[in-house]
Amino acid sequence: MADEEFSKPTYKCGTYENPKSFVNWLGLPGISDVLWWKFFSSKAPLPGKQELETELPITKPNFDEVDEVKGLSATWLGHATVVVRMNCVNFITDPVFSARASPVSFSGPSRYRPPPCQPGDLPKIHFAVISHNHYDHLDENAVKEIHENNREMTWYVPKGLEVWMRGKLPQNANICEFTWGETTEFKHGDETFKICCTPAQHWSTRNLFDRNKSLWCGWAVIGPHHKFFYTGDTGFCDKEFEILGRKYGPFDLMAIPIGCYLPRNFMKSQHIDPEEAVEIHKLVKAKHSMGIHWGTYDMGSTEKYNEPPEDFKAAAKKANLSEKEIFTIGHGETWQYEQQ
Repeated sequence: MADEEFSKPTYKCGTYENPKSFVNWLGLPGISDVLWWKFFSSKAPLPGKQELETELPITKPNFDEVDEVKGLSATWLGHATVVVRMNCVNFITDPVFSARASPVSFSGPSRYRPPPCQPGDLPKIHFAVISHNHYDHLDENAVKEIHENNREMTWYVPKGLEVWMRGKLPQNANICEFTWGETTEFKHGDETFKICCTPAQHWSTRNLFDRNKSLWCGWAVIGPHHKFFYTGDTGFCDKEFEILGRKYGPFDLMAIPIGCYLPRNFMKSQHIDPEEAVEIHKLVKAKHSMGIHWGTYDMGSTEKYNEPPEDFKAAAKKANLSEKEIFTIGHGETWQYEQQ
């Protein structure tokens, strides 16, 4: 099954689209849907500071301690930002540290749980994977600071995003862009890591004029001893996840979004819900799946702030999966792989 091919995005007149084979892609909501969402949907309010401090405590990560961990570990820094250590290599997913996921400081989704650390506190980063260009996944200031501290690092980005990256980083920066199904190798000492750009059902934009000018994706990292998969933001393109599981599974760890899924009729095409996340866990043959993309930014979705991990846990129980297989961790906490 290793020679199975992923679907390719549709590309026409400089714009990417999800392919017709993505039967669960119903397109983005129309103006009437957006207006209904903004003015008539019932959104659960965020609690006060004291409850947030109690329910979503912030732990300052000890990367010196993590650095001693051999094998596989993952530190969640909030939303979709995860620092993964695989043997002696550190990489980061969608690094975002901003107070708002927005082009301006006075409007847009606000961050209600602060970052557990700042970019300057990170360990040496060997490479980063970027899933798409939405502001809650691509933070210009974080990109610049992380690169400034790690001049030799490599940035892996989806097609169409290299131009933006080169506009923010030195011209000699190592930036590689890929479409779905393309792979490359990252070498560190005697070890080789396979990096694979995987399909995702989503979209992209950073302003009024660039919708879908760059692609969106997930990333699989296949090391000498461990395998990691980050889905990126995605709807339920189940056939692609099945192919991924057959080609590259089983994965020791998957980082998967579990938040921003209600109201369902509005979010379904672009964001999976916790039940679908559990189904993807099975499709890609993950041994462990860590729920991310929740409890950090007020993205406007209508689920309660702590509903995603509760629903994730309930879906896992329904599927007869244990809390070791399906789990969440707190901001700044580190998960470590235990060899079975």
